[in-house]
Amino acid sequence: MIDVLNDWMLQSSDHFNVMVGVTMVLYVGSLVVLYYVTRKFGKPDERTNAVYLKIISCMFTAQLVVNGIFISWVDRDIEYFRQIFILFQGIVFLVGAIYSIMQYRKDFK
Repeated sequence: MIDVLNDWMLQSSDHFNVMVGVTMVLYVGSLVVLYYVTRKFGKPDERTNAVYLKIISCMFTAQLVVNGIFISWVDRDIEYFRQIFILFQGIVFLVGAIYSIMQYRKDFK
């Protein structure tokens, strides 16, 4: 799958730009959702600190899994190593955003 993505990005600069654009939309969208949901939690106290810790723990676990997948699937001779790595980091932020929405619905509604 990673080789197919790398070959697709090598075909033209438009494909590379699409990949960078999708990654940035994923990053920015996830960060906006995380910021918005954490602002809705309210002022920091014991209750919200526990929720923040759950979200960060979920993101850290996703980071470990994604880095393990990245290390085991990516070859040495891949051309766009950094772009694929940044895409995987965007996935980690997406997991954090989804988990924060789930925690908000569970704990605050």
